[in-house]
Amino acid sequence: MNKTQLHKIAENYFDQQGWEAFPFQKKTWDAFLAGKHGLLNAPTGSGKTYALWVAVVLDYIKKHPDYKKKPKKGLKAIWITPLRSLSQEIAQASQRFVDGIDLPFTVGIRSGDTSTKERTAQRKSMPDLLITTPESLHLLLGSKDHAKIFKDCQAIIIDEWHELLGTKRGVQMELGISRLLGLSKNIRVWGN
Repeated sequence: MNKTQLHKIAENYFDQQGWEAFPFQKKTWDAFLAGKHGLLNAPTGSGKTYALWVAVVLDYIKKHPDYKKKPKKGLKAIWITPLRSLSQEIAQASQRFVDGIDLPFTVGIRSGDTSTKERTAQRKSMPDLLITTPESLHLLLGSKDHAKIFKDCQAIIIDEWHELLGTKRGVQMELGISRLLGLSKNIRVWGN
């Protein structure tokens, strides 16, 4: 699938919502599809979630043209957020997009508030997108089967990066990113 066809998938979804993709969103999609890492700077509420998550989804579709028939299970992206309050908002927007394009992906949240039952279910079958905190990521990376969990991950997205810089949580995040880069050679790191 070429870039125009991939953009059309996202643009059709946006049209159904009565929206139009912003130039920064399209540039983010293109940069991600080209295998680049990046830092996205845009105002709050301007569509950064759609810029970054859509990029991950389009990249998956590009690599798996039979995506509707045989979706590959497993973690494709980790979204690290320092603010648990944003987790639900990111999860809802992300799930709406994949549902809107009929892609059977799941979105999960893992934080200190996640029940033991849900954590166990996630370990057995990770969602396609995991939204988590630096602390929860650190705990996952410490599990004995962490290499299996993260082997197919293609993206790390760090939300509110500026909130983490220069803090203990920021150091945890940096160590986690370093470890993930060692586990998956094709992983891309994006921040906003």
